[in-house]
Amino acid sequence: MSAVCAYQSTALTSGARSSHSRMTRMRVAIVGGPGIGKSTLVRQLADLYHNGAYGEGEEGVWDPRVLEDIDAGRNPVGVTAYFARLYDANYRDAVDNDRPGKVMFFEGARITLEAHIAEYPAEHHAELRKVLAIGDAWNPDRVVVLTSNTETIEKHIRQRNRPHESAENMVRRFRLIDSEFRRLAPLYPNTVVINRDHMEFHERDGLKAIVNAAGLPMFREIPYERLDRYTV
Repeated sequence: MSAVCAYQSTALTSGARSSHSRMTRMRVAIVGGPGIGKSTLVRQLADLYHNGAYGEGEEGVWDPRVLEDIDAGRNPVGVTAYFARLYDANYRDAVDNDRPGKVMFFEGARITLEAHIAEYPAEHHAELRKVLAIGDAWNPDRVVVLTSNTETIEKHIRQRNRPHESAENMVRRFRLIDSEFRRLAPLYPNTVVINRDHMEFHERDGLKAIVNAAGLPMFREIPYERLDRYTV
């Protein structure tokens, strides 16, 4: 697997990349298994592009019962519908905040809802597929699927040290959900799978690697100068 880009469901030829660079606006969804670094990347890219970000939140933002049910593997339809409504609220709000030249970042997309179906017993799948309809209208211009090896995931999970997370259970969930994301990626247009191993999202090189691999428009640098005096 390539260290940067494992698979692209729509080939980003030089002509296609040039076309994407000329886009006046773009909505980019960041998705992947638990612990892959989605929230960090969404925040960092939004700051890099000087635009807002729509994350999915975490403990303190979610209804407290959500984490309990995820950890126990219960209420699959309710959990999936909750996140579908959360994502839907973000995509709807973005309509009012969009404008030419803006690149907007979202955590979550329809593929997220579908990939998580694999976590639950088959008897729930028919109802879970009904929930997918909530995401039919989102249509991000680019979906970035982050993947990684399990050693990287376990390191990140242990580093963030969240009391409600069991590292062993999170790694188990990651393996299952990650394989579903990679299986589903070819079925979703404008989707790129990127192996984030050896990429640090708190470093400029790591962010640039994501921008280039995903074919995103280049961000605008804020000029930095060494000054003795400032004149208007």
